[in-house]
Amino acid sequence: MRRMLGAILTALLVLGAPLGAWATNGMNMIGTGAVSMGMGGADVAVPAGCTAIAGNPAQLATTCNQVVSVGGTFLNPQMEVTMPGQSGVDNEFQLFPLPFAGYAQRIGTSRWSWGVGIFAQGGMGVDFNNVKNFMGQDDSLYSEVAFLRLAPSVAYNVTDKLTMGITAFAGYATVDYNFFPNMVGGQKVSGLSSFTLAGRFGLNYQINDQWAVGATYTSESSMDLDDGDMRVNFGPAGDVTYQNAKMDNFTWPQQVEAGVSFRPTPKWLLAFDVSWVNWASAIQTVTVTASNPNAPVPPGYENLTVPFIMNWEDQWVFALGAQYEINDSWTVRAGYNYGQNPVPDDTLNPLFPAIVEHHITAGFTYTYHDWDFDFAFVHAFNNDQTNDGAPSPTNPFAGTEVSMYQDTASFMISYRF
Repeated sequence: MRRMLGAILTALLVLGAPLGAWATNGMNMIGTGAVSMGMGGADVAVPAGCTAIAGNPAQLATTCNQVVSVGGTFLNPQMEVTMPGQSGVDNEFQLFPLPFAGYAQRIGTSRWSWGVGIFAQGGMGVDFNNVKNFMGQDDSLYSEVAFLRLAPSVAYNVTDKLTMGITAFAGYATVDYNFFPNMVGGQKVSGLSSFTLAGRFGLNYQINDQWAVGATYTSESSMDLDDGDMRVNFGPAGDVTYQNAKMDNFTWPQQVEAGVSFRPTPKWLLAFDVSWVNWASAIQTVTVTASNPNAPVPPGYENLTVPFIMNWEDQWVFALGAQYEINDSWTVRAGYNYGQNPVPDDTLNPLFPAIVEHHITAGFTYTYHDWDFDFAFVHAFNNDQTNDGAPSPTNPFAGTEVSMYQDTASFMISYRF
């Protein structure tokens, strides 16, 4: 079962690869689907169709008889890293496609609805070439963390006002990184992967024709990343590949969300969400271990341990969105999203940036008969952060500054049966 699900998710991951460098709220996307993105990610108490699979599963109960949606997000991050005594280096141009596909259906005339979808949950990464390493050599920094989820969901109308839903997440994560591979002691780690399970429970309560409230809880996803290789630079002795690399203590966090929506008129919809993301229990000291070298190594180097002390902090996310229905064909949206930076100054690592905070969004839907064509644009404003920790073997990037902003475009096509 694990191999089959892993193969399915890997194939879909390849369709969107490479998927690194797209952190927004920590490692999470601010929303899923163009409608959610256009409203700044404020979607917990908003009818969502297929994208409820990736958001509040209780919103599946708002689905018409059948709907299928396909779409994607294209993200362009811009980063600069400035190490002590060096000029700033920009990342290579990157444009990452992130897929989404979903199907949802009401079960006859019953109170039940169900759906299934596949989507990119989040990730992060960098690609810096021609950056100077600690020995003054031309070198590179590269990382890619990608996380894709397959999500079957079910929702139930408890009453005419109250709905609840459950989603089971089958996830597949991959991690690769290069840490100054041209330098003695430099590393290239590739092929780390993990199959994960998690769940989400959601509620939605329609107070009246104008007001609705919703909430979700998502469990954490523990990742046992293994089956990787680590190539280590041993200087004059050459490179040695350790054939059993693993990453421990890397977890996708639990999360609690609550939201409210308000219709002041039939054409206007306003929404506000607040989320708590438990990064403090998920990303502390991430440890990479490696064994089984393919060539002789110096005594004491048969097994390697590389700690990444990150000590991320819990994150609060606030999303505000507005929607206006111009007519039966056109709907426009705008939003704002703030996600508190979870990365402490004294552990900032340019391999794992997740530092942008402020986002503005805009979007629209064009409806033609039973078709919806959704589009959204998101701009994440530049954020600068400097590692102010003391230099040490576990904090090699002391004094390093990272700057990051990004632009995102999302589209989705939906057909209602």
